[in-house]
Order: sequence, then C-alpha cells, then structure tokens
Amino acid sequence: MAKIRRVDHIGIAVKNVDEAIERFTRILGAEFIAKKEIVLSGSKMCVGYLKLGDIIIGLDQPINPKEFLGQFIERRGEGLHHVGLEVDDMEAFKSELRQKGVRIPHQEDPGGVRKEILLSPKDLCGVVFQIMEWSEKGAETLEEHIDRLQRALKKWVV
Repeated sequence: MAKIRRVDHIGIAVKNVDEAIERFTRILGAEFIAKKEIVLSGSKMCVGYLKLGDIIIGLDQPINPKEFLGQFIERRGEGLHHVGLEVDDMEAFKSELRQKGVRIPHQEDPGGVRKEILLSPKDLCGVVFQIMEWSEKGAETLEEHIDRLQRALKKWVV
C-alpha cells in the first residue's frame, strides 16, 4: 500500500511573486528559499518558495495570463491553488486511486525531478491536490527537504 509521506508544500496563486514574497516575509516572518521560472502543465510560471514554520509555501505567478494559472486567478483571484503531498510510491498510489474510482486528470514528470499527478477538486471538497514522488529520495527533515528542492530547481528543465 502506498503511503502519503507528508505535505510537500502549499501552492498559492499570486499576481506578482515579488510582492507576495515581500508580504509573506514581512507579515509572517517567512524565510526566502528560492525563486525560479519553471514549466508545469505546459505553462510557464515564476515560483517563489518560502519556509513558513515547518512547511514550504510555493507562490505561483503565471507568466502568461491566458494559461491555466492566469485563468485561475482571473476566475477566483489570488489565493490557495493546491496542496502538494509527497508519496513514497507513485505507481502504487495511482493504482489505488483507480481502484477507488478516482479520476487522474493530469500527470507529468516536470523538470525531470519528480513524478506528479493532479487530483480534481471535484473529488476532494473543492481542493486541488498535487501528488508527487521526488526522484531524489531520503529527505526526512525539513532542512533536507529544502536542500532537495534547491538542487531540483537547479536541474529543472525549462
């Protein structure tokens, strides 16, 4: 049986990543980790990663307002976009989801650093869940998780 290891991160859709980073650091005392342009689901975005207590926050800014993240912000405004969960075995997890009749509307291997799927908000009370299995294993502590994220961002193919 596949296991959810932890909340990997919380993704927040923002109009301006630099302004959002400033707000989160000033108001909540979040610590800056990294900022990078990446491609997810075929869409370019600029992501700022922050450490906030024991979690990682991803601040996701669309580069093109016509792509999915830009459309999300247009319809719903800035705010919670998804919750990222890390699993120990993606293939087993997907098999279990299918056995339960859960749709998997999107899957990819972004940047060559992890496997991921998205679960529809229709199945989970209005929340998008991004399920991922990192290629690099063994990040047990938050600091190891942050180090792995920073290494992954250096390798990320845009």
